[in-house]
Amino acid sequence: MSKKKVIGVIVIIGLLLIGCAVAFFMNRTTYTLNLPKADDLKSISLSNPNKEEEVTDIKEIEDMLYVLKENGRTTKKESINDSPVNTEEPIKVEFNFKKEGSSVVYIYEDDGKYYLEQPYNGIYQISGDEYNDIAKYFQ
Repeated sequence: MSKKKVIGVIVIIGLLLIGCAVAFFMNRTTYTLNLPKADDLKSISLSNPNKEEEVTDIKEIEDMLYVLKENGRTTKKESINDSPVNTEEPIKVEFNFKKEGSSVVYIYEDDGKYYLEQPYNGIYQISGDEYNDIAKYFQ
């Protein structure tokens, strides 16, 4: 094969790889954190295997939701489990509704980074300060 043909084949393969990568990343689903309104909640329960706390004060509930929502979080990391895996002692944040039922998110630290995971929705990175703002209700 001549040098020009080899270069042409390499260029075509390179363009195909770039095209596939662009198509893969552009078609990924964006997940949005879905949290309840403070008015719909009677309490928020925080728990891990060793401890459980319940927050019933409406002001504290509003503060916690404000920290968790932070400008409408979005992510491309999908959660495919009922709870986080391969993490030590995630904090379960359970929203208890006034009428009936509940919904759950988890906050946890993994490799020096902090995350909020909503089961079967998304895994959102949060700051250490945001993690501590929620964890303080648990201590």
